[in-house]
This record gives sequence, structure tokens and C-alpha cells, in this order.
Amino acid sequence: MKNDPFVSAVRASGVLPADEIDKILNFNKQDAYALLIHLIHAGLVPQRAALEQWASGLGVAAVDLAQSIFQPHVVARLPREFAAKNRIVLMYEMAGVATAAMADPANAEVVRQAEKLAAMKISPVFASMEEIDEAIELQYHTEQELTTSASKLNPELLQYKKDFNLDELERLGGVKGITQYARLLLILAVKERASDIHIEPRAGMVVVRFRIDGVLKEMAKLSADIMPPLFSHLKVLGRMDITESRKPQDGRLSIDLGARSLSFRLSTIPTVFGEKMVLRKLGDIQKTNVPVLESLYLSRRTYDRVKGLISSPSGAFFVTGPTGSGKTTTLFAALQTLNTPEVNIVTVEDPVEYMLPGVSQVQVNHNIGLTFATALRSFLRQDPDVILIGEIRDLETARIATEAALTGHLVLASMHTNDAIQAVTRLVDIGVEPFLVGPSLIGVMSQRLVRKLCEKCKVRRPLTAEEGRKYFFDAEGKQVDVFNKKGCPACYHTGYHGRLGIHEMVLVTERMRQMISASAPLSQIKDVALEAGYEPMAYDGIKKVLMGLTTFEEVESATFFEGM
Repeated sequence: MKNDPFVSAVRASGVLPADEIDKILNFNKQDAYALLIHLIHAGLVPQRAALEQWASGLGVAAVDLAQSIFQPHVVARLPREFAAKNRIVLMYEMAGVATAAMADPANAEVVRQAEKLAAMKISPVFASMEEIDEAIELQYHTEQELTTSASKLNPELLQYKKDFNLDELERLGGVKGITQYARLLLILAVKERASDIHIEPRAGMVVVRFRIDGVLKEMAKLSADIMPPLFSHLKVLGRMDITESRKPQDGRLSIDLGARSLSFRLSTIPTVFGEKMVLRKLGDIQKTNVPVLESLYLSRRTYDRVKGLISSPSGAFFVTGPTGSGKTTTLFAALQTLNTPEVNIVTVEDPVEYMLPGVSQVQVNHNIGLTFATALRSFLRQDPDVILIGEIRDLETARIATEAALTGHLVLASMHTNDAIQAVTRLVDIGVEPFLVGPSLIGVMSQRLVRKLCEKCKVRRPLTAEEGRKYFFDAEGKQVDVFNKKGCPACYHTGYHGRLGIHEMVLVTERMRQMISASAPLSQIKDVALEAGYEPMAYDGIKKVLMGLTTFEEVESATFFEGM
């Protein structure tokens, strides 16, 4: 592709010597796109900046398709074959004009053909080839395909047998139709923003459900005959025993999508109707950006406290909450702040969900004896400044973590507790001596995820008198507005789009340390925490209702509410 302004801008920037630029162009027959790809892959220019510079040279805008809106009825105006062949995907329509992402937006002939096929005017914008390939694979899949694709599979392939032998299972799992269906399942989950895929047997059928924004949604009901070949294929990808269906198993698989690699954690359990499998989306290894603390919807007070704690030279800071509450995201946002060339950061995780350049990350592997505890013992000989522990689960890990916090290391870790106060004494409950826990602990944050109101359709309304009495004790005579959910195509008519965190924070004071060391009752420690400014999580949730971010119903579903 030609893009002389882009080539001129690269020459002027000095990021590459002129002779190397000429060499790249000559080798690729003056294709300037090859120069763009070289700059990105060599890490000479940030990807978004390079793509925007390329688009500027063509006189069009650059879009990030991973963050863009797609209207399904607009996407469908172009046949998939045409879209894939010409690397063009329609996105949305405004005032009768469709915006189309193209790898070559200067190709007037493709624009003309697309306008004829779509029967509407098209405004081209630029996206990379890899982004467009990914968008086409995502956007042309629909929920209906889960059922229709399964019904088209070869009936002989799905002929049910009570006991398959190993050869039969391997053959069934490798059949093209099954591999395509498994990929469709995973791709559709990504498109629908699902965090988990549930494939669960029922009496005479299989039900597929996606967890979207924390709520399960039924996607398809399938014949029970699809389970043996589908599970065999997924187990092979997850490096699990395909002949074992009587006991729980765990695995992990990855699929390529465009320029990124998506990872899923697999878990199977035996049920009365057969195996149930749950796949959790872990993220796209190459592309997922570690969020910054400022993007986590922390209140100003909580944000300042977290920043203060992670600036400490030593001590233990815990983030607690149930599975899927965003603990890892919060911890890595903290690491992002600490990650500088002067700081040695090591992590031990199971599994590794984010890749953070400059951080030494260790994946737990129980098969070879690489546990949290064994990794931590080795870390202490690696001169670390900051240690992140994916989860504290046992006494040995807990004891090493507290000892590390007492010997000049900042320890960040996650735990499972109902609230921040309980986490203060959780280590003692595990078996760590109180005289170690008290001096080592500097703070605890507990969090939950609630659904975020859809910005496109939420509706403002006044606070009712009953709500004023329930949530604020007294709001008489005060004009307070909150928002209701409504529902629109952008949020699949749920009224919610995405999730956000609500938090509570305990700063461990000297008096609390003394009480922990003396094994004081939890109720007394809570009283001291309240005196020091601790507020239960519901308070933060109600504040976010008043900010128009979520609803009272969501806060009550995630917290124990006692009134404000």
C-alpha cells in the first residue's frame, strides 16, 4: 500500500536510519504497510500511535475496533465473504451513512462495491489488518449459531455410546465439525463479553450459559449427544485426561484471535447427568493492558489510602473478596504504579492473568512441586522489593508472606474473606502466630463487582421518600436524583453494560496491631476500625448510586446493607 506522508513522517522522526527504511521498502516492493508493521513489531513506536500516524497519512481517522461499537444489523449488510476478502467491516450507521473500518480506506473500488452491496453510503476509517480479521470473526457470529451449528453436525459423529474407548474419543474430538463448533463457542463468548462459559448436562440435553456482567444468561439447548466429542476436543486442548469423567479435572487452553491469544481456564466436575464443564476467560495474553488505579472507580479517599499503602517500603497489603470480584485486576493496577526500573517485582500466580513487562512472573505448577510456598522461599533469595502472591491459601504461604513483610519487603496478596475486617484476623485463623500478623499487616481492602448502568439508556429520576428513609435515614425536603435502568441494543436490553468495583478499606493502626497481637475478639477490632474511619462497603456502593453509576438493587445484591 502507498502512504507517502507516513513514510516521510517516519524519516523525519529518526526512529529508523534512512538506509534501513529504504531496505524495508525495497524488500517489500515499496509497500509502506510493511514499514508500519516493522515499527510496531520492533517496539520502536507504540502501536496506537503508529496506526494513528498511518491513518493521518491517508487523511482518515484510525479506530480501535476492540473499543468500538458495532450494530449487528449494520454489520450484516455486507456478506462475510466480501468483508473477509477485502478486509472491510461495517460498524454503525448515523444519518443514513455507515462507518466502515478498512485496512485500505483509500481503495475507492472496494468502497464503491461495499456501498452497492450495503445499499447505503459508506464513510471509511482505518484499522489494522489483524484488527479487522478479528472483528469479522467476532461480529459475524450470532447466538443462534450455537444451536443451528450443532444441529448440522454429522448424526453418525454424535451417535451416543455409553463407554467410548480412547481411540474413539480422540477421533471424535478431532473431527472438523467439532473443532469448528468449539471455536464458535469460545469466539461467541468473547463477543458477548462473557467471563465464564457453563456447559452443563440436564436430563436428555445440554444447556450452554454465559456469565455476562456477573449474571448467567442461557444461550443454547443442545442434544446430549454433542457432549462426548465436544468435551474430548476441549480436554485435549486443555491437556486433560479425556478418558476420565468420574472425578474433577482442571486445565487451560488458548486460541488465537487476530493478533492476540485468548486463554481459558477449564474445570470439570461429575454430576448425576454427566460431566459439567466451566471455562473462565482469563484474558488475551498479548493485548490485555494492565489497568491503572485511576480507572478502577476507587473513591478519592480509598484511592489516596491505596496509594499511601503501596508506597510503604514494607508490610502486607491484602485485597479480599469472592472469586471473580476483580482482586487480581486491583493488585496488578497497584503493581503498574510500582513498576519502575529501580524496583524488583516478583509474582507467584495461579494462573497468570496479566503480563506486565519488567515484572518477573511465576506460574504455579503443582505437578512438579512448584507451589506458592516453594516459589516464595526462592523469591526471598532473589533480592525482591515487592512480592505479589496470587492467593494465600495455606499456613506455609501465609507464614512466609508475613515474615517477608517483616523483613523489608512490600507484600501484596489476595485472600477470600467476606469483608476487610475479617481479613485482619484471617491469617491468625489459618494458623500464623498473632505476634507475626500484627506487626506485618498495614492494610486490607475488600471489594465486590456490581453491574454498571448503561450510559446510553439510563434514565434520571428523583429519589423517593421511602428510599430516602431506607438509605439515608433522613432526606426529607432534599432534591436528590438517581438513575434507573432501561435497556437498549447496546446493553442487550438489560439496562447494564460492564461492571465496576465497590470497596471498603481498613488501615491497620498501631492500636489495632496491638489488639491483633493480643488475639483480641474481632468485634473489638471492628470497633477500633470504625473509630479510625472504616466504612462498610455499602457506603461506597450508595455513593456510586448517587453518581449515576449503578443502582440500589445492585448494591444490595452485593453487600450486607444496614442503612446509612
